[in-house]
Amino acid sequence: MTESYQPRPAQPDTAPSSQPNSSLSHGVQSSFQNRQPLPIINVAAVLVTLVTAYLVNPYSIVMYGYYMLLWCAFIYVLHRPQMKDFLTAFLINSAAIGIFYVVQTHFYPESFGTTSPLGSWTDDSFFFSLVADSVPPGLELRRDYFLYTMTFSSIVDALTVLPIHHPMDVIFFQSGVAALLATFTKRFAFQMSGDHRIARVAYILCIVCPFLMMNGGVVFIRDTFVAALMIYSLACLFDRRYILAGSALLLQLVIRPGTGLILLPACAIIYLADRKILGPKNLFVLAAAVPLVIIAFSQLGIVEQYFPAYAGYINSMSLTGRELFADLSSTDANAIFREVQEYPFFIRFFLNGIYIFFYPFLDPIDSLSTAYFDSRSVTLGLIVPIYSFWLNAWFIAGVITKSRVLLKHWQITAAVIVTLLLVGTYSLQTRHKTIVYPLYYVIAAVGFASARPGERRVGYLASFAIIGAQLIVVFR
Repeated sequence: MTESYQPRPAQPDTAPSSQPNSSLSHGVQSSFQNRQPLPIINVAAVLVTLVTAYLVNPYSIVMYGYYMLLWCAFIYVLHRPQMKDFLTAFLINSAAIGIFYVVQTHFYPESFGTTSPLGSWTDDSFFFSLVADSVPPGLELRRDYFLYTMTFSSIVDALTVLPIHHPMDVIFFQSGVAALLATFTKRFAFQMSGDHRIARVAYILCIVCPFLMMNGGVVFIRDTFVAALMIYSLACLFDRRYILAGSALLLQLVIRPGTGLILLPACAIIYLADRKILGPKNLFVLAAAVPLVIIAFSQLGIVEQYFPAYAGYINSMSLTGRELFADLSSTDANAIFREVQEYPFFIRFFLNGIYIFFYPFLDPIDSLSTAYFDSRSVTLGLIVPIYSFWLNAWFIAGVITKSRVLLKHWQITAAVIVTLLLVGTYSLQTRHKTIVYPLYYVIAAVGFASARPGERRVGYLASFAIIGAQLIVVFR
Protein backbone atom coordinates (compact mmCIF):
# COMPACT_ATOMS: atom_id res chain seq x y z
CA MET A 1 0.00 0.00 0.00
CA THR A 2 1.17 3.52 -0.65
CA GLU A 3 2.33 5.70 2.21
CA SER A 4 0.69 9.09 1.84
CA TYR A 5 2.17 11.12 4.68
CA GLN A 6 4.96 13.44 3.50
CA PRO A 7 7.57 14.01 6.20
CA ARG A 8 9.84 17.01 6.50
CA PRO A 9 12.88 16.85 4.17
CA ALA A 10 15.87 15.19 5.78
CA GLN A 11 18.53 17.35 7.37
CA PRO A 12 21.89 17.30 5.55
CA ASP A 13 24.32 14.80 7.00
CA THR A 14 27.02 17.45 6.86
CA ALA A 15 25.27 19.84 9.21
CA PRO A 16 27.53 20.60 12.20
CA SER A 17 24.69 20.10 14.67
CA SER A 18 24.08 16.53 13.53
CA GLN A 19 27.43 15.21 14.79
CA PRO A 20 27.44 13.90 18.38
CA ASN A 21 30.27 15.31 20.46
CA SER A 22 31.31 12.32 22.60
CA SER A 23 33.40 9.35 21.61
CA LEU A 24 30.59 7.01 22.69
CA SER A 25 28.09 8.86 20.51
CA HIS A 26 30.54 8.92 17.60
CA GLY A 27 31.02 5.17 17.78
CA VAL A 28 27.32 4.45 17.92
CA GLN A 29 26.61 7.02 15.21
CA SER A 30 29.04 5.28 12.88
CA SER A 31 27.22 2.01 13.32
CA PHE A 32 24.00 3.60 12.01
CA GLN A 33 25.41 4.62 8.65
CA ASN A 34 24.56 1.30 7.00
CA ARG A 35 20.80 1.36 6.63
CA GLN A 36 20.43 -2.35 5.94
CA PRO A 37 20.87 -4.63 8.97
CA LEU A 38 23.73 -7.08 8.58
CA PRO A 39 22.46 -10.59 7.76
CA ILE A 40 24.95 -12.00 10.25
CA ILE A 41 23.02 -10.34 13.09
CA ASN A 42 19.81 -12.08 12.07
CA VAL A 43 21.57 -15.44 11.61
CA ALA A 44 23.30 -15.13 14.98
CA ALA A 45 20.01 -14.23 16.67
CA VAL A 46 18.29 -17.27 15.16
CA LEU A 47 21.10 -19.57 16.30
CA VAL A 48 20.99 -18.17 19.84
CA THR A 49 17.23 -18.66 19.97
CA LEU A 50 17.34 -22.22 18.66
CA VAL A 51 20.09 -23.30 21.05
CA THR A 52 18.56 -21.69 24.13
CA ALA A 53 15.05 -22.92 23.34
CA TYR A 54 16.40 -26.44 22.88
CA LEU A 55 18.07 -26.25 26.29
CA VAL A 56 14.92 -25.03 28.04
CA ASN A 57 12.06 -26.72 26.17
CA PRO A 58 12.61 -28.14 22.65
CA TYR A 59 8.94 -27.91 21.65
CA SER A 60 9.18 -24.12 22.05
CA ILE A 61 11.21 -24.05 18.81
CA VAL A 62 7.98 -24.94 17.01
CA MET A 63 6.16 -22.09 18.75
CA TYR A 64 9.01 -19.73 17.86
CA GLY A 65 8.44 -20.49 14.20
CA TYR A 66 4.66 -20.30 14.59
CA TYR A 67 4.61 -16.82 16.11
CA MET A 68 7.22 -15.59 13.63
CA LEU A 69 5.03 -16.70 10.73
CA LEU A 70 1.91 -15.25 12.36
CA TRP A 71 3.40 -11.81 12.94
CA CYS A 72 5.28 -11.67 9.64
CA ALA A 73 2.07 -12.50 7.77
CA PHE A 74 0.38 -9.51 9.43
CA ILE A 75 3.24 -7.19 8.50
CA TYR A 76 3.59 -8.59 4.98
CA VAL A 77 -0.09 -8.03 4.19
CA LEU A 78 -0.50 -4.58 5.72
CA HIS A 79 2.98 -3.04 6.00
CA ARG A 80 5.26 -4.70 3.47
CA PRO A 81 7.85 -1.84 3.34
CA GLN A 82 8.52 -2.38 7.06
CA MET A 83 9.08 -6.13 6.72
CA LYS A 84 12.89 -6.15 7.03
CA ASP A 85 12.92 -3.88 10.07
CA PHE A 86 10.22 -5.93 11.73
CA LEU A 87 11.93 -9.27 11.13
CA THR A 88 15.27 -8.05 12.48
CA ALA A 89 13.64 -6.73 15.64
CA PHE A 90 11.68 -9.96 16.07
CA LEU A 91 14.79 -12.12 15.78
CA ILE A 92 16.86 -10.01 18.17
CA ASN A 93 14.12 -9.93 20.80
CA SER A 94 13.69 -13.71 20.48
CA ALA A 95 17.40 -14.19 21.16
CA ALA A 96 17.03 -12.03 24.27
CA ILE A 97 14.09 -14.22 25.34
CA GLY A 98 16.22 -17.35 24.95
CA ILE A 99 19.03 -15.93 27.08
CA PHE A 100 16.59 -14.73 29.75
CA TYR A 101 14.90 -18.12 29.97
CA VAL A 102 18.20 -20.01 30.22
CA VAL A 103 19.32 -17.78 33.09
CA GLN A 104 15.97 -17.99 34.89
CA THR A 105 15.68 -21.76 34.60
CA HIS A 106 19.24 -22.16 35.84
CA PHE A 107 18.79 -20.11 39.01
CA TYR A 108 15.05 -20.70 39.52
CA PRO A 109 14.19 -24.06 37.91
CA GLU A 110 10.75 -24.08 39.55
CA SER A 111 9.89 -20.87 37.65
CA PHE A 112 10.21 -22.59 34.22
CA GLY A 113 11.68 -19.34 32.89
CA THR A 114 9.11 -16.91 34.29
CA THR A 115 9.91 -14.37 36.97
CA SER A 116 10.20 -15.90 40.44
CA PRO A 117 8.62 -14.99 43.81
CA LEU A 118 12.17 -15.21 45.18
CA GLY A 119 13.24 -12.34 42.92
CA SER A 120 11.48 -9.59 40.97
CA TRP A 121 8.14 -11.34 40.53
CA THR A 122 5.45 -9.98 38.22
CA ASP A 123 2.28 -11.25 36.49
CA ASP A 124 3.82 -13.31 33.68
CA SER A 125 3.09 -16.72 35.21
CA PHE A 126 -0.51 -15.60 35.82
CA PHE A 127 -1.05 -14.53 32.20
CA PHE A 128 0.58 -17.77 31.03
CA SER A 129 -1.78 -19.83 33.15
CA LEU A 130 -4.77 -18.27 31.38
CA VAL A 131 -3.42 -19.24 27.95
CA ALA A 132 -1.94 -22.66 28.73
CA ASP A 133 -3.61 -25.96 27.92
CA SER A 134 -1.80 -27.34 30.97
CA VAL A 135 0.42 -25.81 33.64
CA PRO A 136 3.75 -27.35 34.76
CA PRO A 137 3.51 -28.75 38.29
CA GLY A 138 5.26 -26.58 40.86
CA LEU A 139 4.94 -23.30 38.97
CA GLU A 140 3.96 -20.49 41.36
CA LEU A 141 0.63 -19.02 40.25
CA ARG A 142 -1.94 -16.57 41.47
CA ARG A 143 -4.47 -18.18 43.77
CA ASP A 144 -7.61 -19.34 41.96
CA TYR A 145 -6.13 -18.23 38.64
CA PHE A 146 -8.68 -20.36 36.76
CA LEU A 147 -11.46 -18.03 37.91
CA TYR A 148 -9.96 -15.08 36.00
CA THR A 149 -10.38 -13.94 32.41
CA MET A 150 -8.00 -11.34 30.96
CA THR A 151 -8.40 -9.86 27.48
CA PHE A 152 -4.66 -9.97 26.80
CA SER A 153 -4.48 -13.71 27.45
CA SER A 154 -7.71 -14.32 25.56
CA ILE A 155 -6.33 -12.60 22.45
CA VAL A 156 -3.12 -14.63 22.52
CA ASP A 157 -5.11 -17.81 23.11
CA ALA A 158 -7.38 -17.06 20.14
CA LEU A 159 -4.38 -16.50 17.87
CA THR A 160 -2.62 -19.69 18.97
CA VAL A 161 -3.83 -22.92 17.37
CA LEU A 162 -1.01 -25.09 18.73
CA PRO A 163 -1.02 -26.47 22.29
CA ILE A 164 0.79 -24.59 25.06
CA HIS A 165 2.24 -26.47 28.02
CA HIS A 166 5.33 -24.45 29.00
CA PRO A 167 5.85 -20.69 29.57
CA MET A 168 8.40 -20.60 26.76
CA ASP A 169 5.78 -21.90 24.33
CA VAL A 170 3.91 -18.60 24.44
CA ILE A 171 6.63 -16.05 25.15
CA PHE A 172 7.67 -15.63 21.52
CA PHE A 173 4.39 -13.81 20.91
CA GLN A 174 6.11 -10.96 22.75
CA SER A 175 8.81 -10.81 20.08
CA GLY A 176 6.13 -9.67 17.67
CA VAL A 177 5.02 -7.06 20.18
CA ALA A 178 8.56 -5.77 20.68
CA ALA A 179 9.18 -5.73 16.92
CA LEU A 180 5.93 -3.84 16.30
CA LEU A 181 6.99 -1.21 18.82
CA ALA A 182 10.49 -0.76 17.39
CA THR A 183 9.41 -0.81 13.74
CA PHE A 184 6.66 1.77 14.08
CA THR A 185 8.66 3.98 16.42
CA LYS A 186 11.12 4.17 13.53
CA ARG A 187 8.28 4.85 11.09
CA PHE A 188 6.81 7.57 13.31
CA ALA A 189 10.23 9.19 13.85
CA PHE A 190 10.74 9.36 10.10
CA GLN A 191 7.26 10.77 9.55
CA MET A 192 8.03 13.56 12.00
CA SER A 193 11.60 14.32 10.86
CA GLY A 194 12.18 13.02 7.35
CA ASP A 195 15.61 12.05 8.70
CA HIS A 196 16.64 8.41 8.29
CA ARG A 197 19.38 8.81 10.88
CA ILE A 198 16.96 9.90 13.62
CA ALA A 199 14.56 7.11 12.67
CA ARG A 200 17.34 4.48 12.86
CA VAL A 201 18.52 5.71 16.25
CA ALA A 202 14.98 5.52 17.66
CA TYR A 203 14.61 2.02 16.18
CA ILE A 204 17.82 0.70 17.73
CA LEU A 205 17.08 2.29 21.10
CA CYS A 206 13.76 0.42 21.17
CA ILE A 207 15.33 -2.91 20.19
CA VAL A 208 18.05 -2.85 22.87
CA CYS A 209 15.98 -1.22 25.63
CA PRO A 210 16.36 -3.32 28.82
CA PHE A 211 13.36 -1.63 30.47
CA LEU A 212 11.05 -2.60 27.63
CA MET A 213 12.43 -6.14 27.69
CA MET A 214 11.71 -6.58 31.38
CA ASN A 215 8.20 -5.16 31.06
CA GLY A 216 6.89 -7.09 28.09
CA GLY A 217 9.71 -7.87 25.67
CA VAL A 218 11.00 -11.04 27.33
CA VAL A 219 8.35 -11.28 30.07
CA PHE A 220 4.77 -12.29 29.28
CA ILE A 221 2.94 -9.17 30.48
CA ARG A 222 0.93 -6.61 28.51
CA ASP A 223 2.60 -3.22 29.16
CA THR A 224 4.82 -3.27 26.07
CA PHE A 225 1.85 -4.40 23.98
CA VAL A 226 -0.09 -1.27 24.95
CA ALA A 227 2.94 0.92 24.16
CA ALA A 228 3.33 -0.81 20.78
CA LEU A 229 -0.33 -0.25 19.91
CA MET A 230 -0.04 3.42 20.81
CA ILE A 231 2.92 4.14 18.52
CA TYR A 232 1.43 1.91 15.81
CA SER A 233 -1.82 3.89 15.91
CA LEU A 234 0.04 7.19 15.61
CA ALA A 235 2.09 5.96 12.64
CA CYS A 236 -1.09 4.78 10.94
CA LEU A 237 -2.84 8.10 11.62
CA PHE A 238 -0.07 10.01 9.87
CA ASP A 239 -0.15 7.52 7.01
CA ARG A 240 -3.93 8.22 6.80
CA ARG A 241 -4.76 4.60 7.45
CA TYR A 242 -7.56 5.46 9.81
CA ILE A 243 -9.17 2.04 10.15
CA LEU A 244 -5.90 0.49 11.33
CA ALA A 245 -5.26 3.41 13.66
CA GLY A 246 -8.75 3.25 15.18
CA SER A 247 -8.52 -0.51 15.59
CA ALA A 248 -5.20 -0.19 17.43
CA LEU A 249 -6.57 2.51 19.73
CA LEU A 250 -9.62 0.40 20.51
CA LEU A 251 -7.50 -2.69 21.12
CA GLN A 252 -5.24 -0.93 23.61
CA LEU A 253 -8.33 0.22 25.52
CA VAL A 254 -9.66 -3.34 25.59
CA ILE A 255 -6.35 -4.92 26.63
CA ARG A 256 -5.64 -2.46 29.42
CA PRO A 257 -8.40 0.13 29.96
CA GLY A 258 -6.48 2.19 32.52
CA THR A 259 -3.29 2.85 30.61
CA GLY A 260 -5.27 2.97 27.38
CA LEU A 261 -7.25 5.92 28.74
CA ILE A 262 -4.06 7.57 29.99
CA LEU A 263 -2.58 7.37 26.48
CA LEU A 264 -5.55 8.97 24.72
CA PRO A 265 -4.56 12.53 25.72
CA ALA A 266 -1.05 11.93 24.35
CA CYS A 267 -2.46 10.81 21.00
CA ALA A 268 -4.78 13.82 20.91
CA ILE A 269 -1.95 16.25 21.68
CA ILE A 270 0.24 14.87 18.91
CA TYR A 271 -2.34 14.44 16.19
CA LEU A 272 -4.78 17.30 16.80
CA ALA A 273 -2.66 20.08 18.29
CA ASP A 274 -2.14 21.98 15.03
CA ARG A 275 -5.86 22.33 14.44
CA LYS A 276 -7.12 25.89 14.95
CA ILE A 277 -9.91 25.00 17.35
CA LEU A 278 -7.74 22.66 19.38
CA GLY A 279 -4.75 24.89 20.06
CA PRO A 280 -1.86 23.94 22.35
CA LYS A 281 -3.31 25.44 25.52
CA ASN A 282 -6.77 23.99 24.96
CA LEU A 283 -5.37 20.52 24.29
CA PHE A 284 -3.19 20.55 27.39
CA VAL A 285 -6.20 21.41 29.53
CA LEU A 286 -8.27 18.76 27.76
CA ALA A 287 -5.59 16.14 28.32
CA ALA A 288 -5.41 16.83 32.03
CA ALA A 289 -9.21 16.90 32.32
CA VAL A 290 -9.90 13.51 30.71
CA PRO A 291 -9.27 11.42 33.86
CA LEU A 292 -11.35 13.84 35.92
CA VAL A 293 -14.27 13.49 33.50
CA ILE A 294 -14.00 9.70 33.70
CA ILE A 295 -14.07 9.85 37.50
CA ALA A 296 -17.11 12.13 37.41
CA PHE A 297 -18.89 9.64 35.13
CA SER A 298 -18.12 6.85 37.58
CA GLN A 299 -19.57 8.84 40.46
CA LEU A 300 -22.78 9.48 38.48
CA GLY A 301 -23.23 5.80 37.64
CA ILE A 302 -22.78 6.34 33.90
CA VAL A 303 -19.94 3.82 33.66
CA GLU A 304 -21.96 1.05 35.35
CA GLN A 305 -24.89 1.69 33.04
CA TYR A 306 -23.14 1.88 29.66
CA PHE A 307 -19.70 0.30 30.24
CA PRO A 308 -20.18 -2.36 32.94
CA ALA A 309 -17.01 -4.25 31.90
CA TYR A 310 -14.87 -1.28 32.95
CA ALA A 311 -16.81 -0.23 36.02
CA GLY A 312 -14.55 -2.04 38.46
CA TYR A 313 -11.42 -0.33 37.22
CA ILE A 314 -12.92 3.16 36.84
CA ASN A 315 -14.54 3.06 40.25
CA SER A 316 -11.17 2.24 41.81
CA MET A 317 -10.09 5.77 40.83
CA SER A 318 -10.73 8.92 42.78
CA LEU A 319 -9.85 12.60 42.49
CA THR A 320 -6.56 11.74 44.17
CA GLY A 321 -5.68 8.78 41.96
CA ARG A 322 -5.91 5.01 42.26
CA GLU A 323 -6.01 3.72 45.78
CA LEU A 324 -3.03 1.40 45.77
CA PHE A 325 -1.35 2.58 48.92
CA ALA A 326 -1.59 -0.88 50.49
CA ASP A 327 0.34 -2.33 47.57
CA LEU A 328 2.90 0.46 47.72
CA SER A 329 3.47 -0.27 51.40
CA SER A 330 4.36 -3.88 50.69
CA THR A 331 7.96 -3.07 49.74
CA ASP A 332 10.63 -0.58 50.78
CA ALA A 333 11.44 0.05 47.11
CA ASN A 334 8.50 2.45 46.90
CA ALA A 335 9.30 4.38 50.09
CA ILE A 336 9.82 7.68 48.27
CA PHE A 337 6.65 7.19 46.25
CA ARG A 338 4.67 6.58 49.45
CA GLU A 339 6.07 9.74 51.00
CA VAL A 340 4.99 11.77 47.98
CA GLN A 341 1.39 10.57 48.40
CA GLU A 342 1.17 12.48 51.70
CA TYR A 343 1.37 15.87 49.94
CA PRO A 344 -1.68 17.86 48.72
CA PHE A 345 -3.03 16.71 45.37
CA PHE A 346 -1.65 19.44 43.11
CA ILE A 347 1.84 19.13 44.58
CA ARG A 348 1.65 15.36 44.42
CA PHE A 349 0.47 15.52 40.81
CA PHE A 350 3.77 17.04 39.66
CA LEU A 351 6.03 15.13 42.08
CA ASN A 352 4.55 11.82 40.93
CA GLY A 353 5.35 12.70 37.33
CA ILE A 354 8.94 13.54 38.25
CA TYR A 355 9.24 10.30 40.19
CA ILE A 356 8.02 8.23 37.24
CA PHE A 357 10.50 10.00 34.95
CA PHE A 358 13.40 9.15 37.29
CA TYR A 359 12.29 5.53 37.74
CA PRO A 360 13.86 2.97 37.96
CA PHE A 361 16.26 4.11 40.67
CA LEU A 362 19.83 2.94 40.98
CA ASP A 363 19.70 0.35 43.73
CA PRO A 364 22.67 -2.04 43.54
CA ILE A 365 22.20 -3.25 47.11
CA ASP A 366 18.63 -4.56 46.80
CA SER A 367 19.03 -5.75 43.21
CA LEU A 368 21.92 -8.00 44.23
CA SER A 369 20.48 -9.08 47.59
CA THR A 370 18.23 -11.85 46.23
CA ALA A 371 19.01 -15.43 47.25
CA TYR A 372 20.11 -16.18 43.68
CA PHE A 373 20.95 -14.04 40.68
CA ASP A 374 17.71 -12.49 39.39
CA SER A 375 17.84 -11.11 35.84
CA ARG A 376 14.89 -8.75 36.16
CA SER A 377 15.96 -7.36 39.52
CA VAL A 378 19.52 -6.68 38.36
CA THR A 379 18.31 -5.18 35.08
CA LEU A 380 15.82 -2.78 36.68
CA GLY A 381 17.93 -1.89 39.72
CA LEU A 382 21.36 -1.64 38.14
CA ILE A 383 21.55 -1.86 34.33
CA VAL A 384 18.62 0.40 33.42
CA PRO A 385 19.54 3.29 35.79
CA ILE A 386 23.13 3.33 34.52
CA TYR A 387 22.03 3.05 30.89
CA SER A 388 19.51 5.84 31.51
CA PHE A 389 22.38 8.24 32.18
CA TRP A 390 22.88 8.50 28.41
CA LEU A 391 19.21 8.16 27.51
CA ASN A 392 18.10 10.96 29.82
CA ALA A 393 20.95 13.15 28.60
CA TRP A 394 19.90 12.69 24.97
CA PHE A 395 16.23 13.18 25.88
CA ILE A 396 16.92 16.45 27.70
CA ALA A 397 19.09 17.62 24.80
CA GLY A 398 16.28 16.69 22.42
CA VAL A 399 13.77 18.70 24.43
CA ILE A 400 15.85 21.89 24.63
CA THR A 401 17.48 21.76 21.19
CA LYS A 402 16.95 24.66 18.84
CA SER A 403 17.34 22.30 15.90
CA ARG A 404 13.65 21.84 15.24
CA VAL A 405 13.91 18.73 13.09
CA LEU A 406 10.54 17.31 14.20
CA LEU A 407 7.30 18.55 12.70
CA LYS A 408 5.58 18.18 16.07
CA HIS A 409 8.44 18.71 18.48
CA TRP A 410 6.57 20.47 21.27
CA GLN A 411 3.52 18.22 20.88
CA ILE A 412 5.56 15.03 21.37
CA THR A 413 7.38 16.59 24.32
CA ALA A 414 4.07 17.68 25.88
CA ALA A 415 2.62 14.21 25.30
CA VAL A 416 5.52 12.63 27.19
CA ILE A 417 5.13 15.05 30.11
CA VAL A 418 1.35 14.66 30.33
CA THR A 419 1.59 10.86 30.20
CA LEU A 420 4.21 10.79 32.98
CA LEU A 421 1.99 12.99 35.14
CA LEU A 422 -1.07 10.82 34.56
CA VAL A 423 0.80 7.55 35.10
CA GLY A 424 2.22 8.90 38.36
CA THR A 425 -1.15 10.00 39.68
CA TYR A 426 -3.77 7.71 38.15
CA SER A 427 -1.80 4.50 37.84
CA LEU A 428 0.69 4.49 40.73
CA GLN A 429 2.42 1.52 39.11
CA THR A 430 5.95 2.35 38.07
CA ARG A 431 6.21 -0.28 35.34
CA HIS A 432 3.45 1.57 33.45
CA LYS A 433 6.16 4.04 32.46
CA THR A 434 6.64 1.53 29.63
CA ILE A 435 3.84 3.15 27.64
CA VAL A 436 5.74 6.43 27.16
CA TYR A 437 9.02 4.91 25.93
CA PRO A 438 8.35 5.07 22.15
CA LEU A 439 7.77 8.85 22.30
CA TYR A 440 10.62 9.25 24.79
CA TYR A 441 12.97 7.53 22.34
CA VAL A 442 11.91 9.75 19.45
CA ILE A 443 12.99 12.82 21.44
CA ALA A 444 16.15 11.04 22.66
CA ALA A 445 17.03 10.19 19.06
CA VAL A 446 16.76 13.88 18.17
CA GLY A 447 19.05 14.76 21.08
CA PHE A 448 21.56 12.13 19.99
CA ALA A 449 21.57 12.86 16.27
CA SER A 450 20.69 16.53 15.87
CA ALA A 451 21.24 18.48 19.11
CA ARG A 452 24.16 20.88 19.26
CA PRO A 453 27.22 19.98 21.37
CA GLY A 454 26.35 22.55 24.01
CA GLU A 455 22.80 21.20 24.28
CA ARG A 456 24.11 17.70 24.78
CA ARG A 457 26.47 18.94 27.47
CA VAL A 458 23.48 20.40 29.31
CA GLY A 459 21.78 17.00 28.97
CA TYR A 460 24.77 15.15 30.40
CA LEU A 461 25.05 17.56 33.33
CA ALA A 462 21.35 17.16 34.13
CA SER A 463 21.57 13.39 33.82
CA PHE A 464 24.63 13.35 36.08
CA ALA A 465 22.62 15.29 38.67
CA ILE A 466 19.83 12.70 38.44
CA ILE A 467 22.26 9.82 39.03
CA GLY A 468 23.86 11.73 41.90
CA ALA A 469 20.50 12.30 43.56
CA GLN A 470 19.69 8.60 43.25
CA LEU A 471 22.99 7.63 44.88
CA ILE A 472 22.30 9.99 47.75
CA VAL A 473 18.89 8.39 48.27
CA VAL A 474 20.31 4.86 48.10
CA PHE A 475 23.11 5.45 50.60
CA ARG A 476 21.38 7.89 52.92
